[in-house]
Amino acid sequence: MRRRSCGRLRARRGATLVELVVAMMILTVGLLALAGSASLVTRLSGEGARQAAVATIAQARIERLRSVPCSAVAGGQDTVRGVVSQWTTQSITRGQSVTLSVQFASVRGTRSQSFRTILPC
Repeated sequence: MRRRSCGRLRARRGATLVELVVAMMILTVGLLALAGSASLVTRLSGEGARQAAVATIAQARIERLRSVPCSAVAGGQDTVRGVVSQWTTQSITRGQSVTLSVQFASVRGTRSQSFRTILPC
């Protein structure tokens, strides 16, 4: 009886070659998924930084328009760091309505965003 119990213990020790291959495959799939998500995060953070720069350029343009008298506010266009800004103005009862459109290059091609504000007079 003692021999049987020793034989059973020996059969349970270690891992089989099939178990090792399956474990390696699972580890490989996990590492590939991790690498793919890391590249996605890098691309998205770069895109976010680009959009933050575009918003800063738009904010600077609106602040420059706020600094001039209402009678001198007029539409126009300029390019700063590859970002094309185009703004139009319209007189309203409370001041000037300004619409600012920006176009910029991104990973997916040219994108555009619009900003609207009212300059009180």
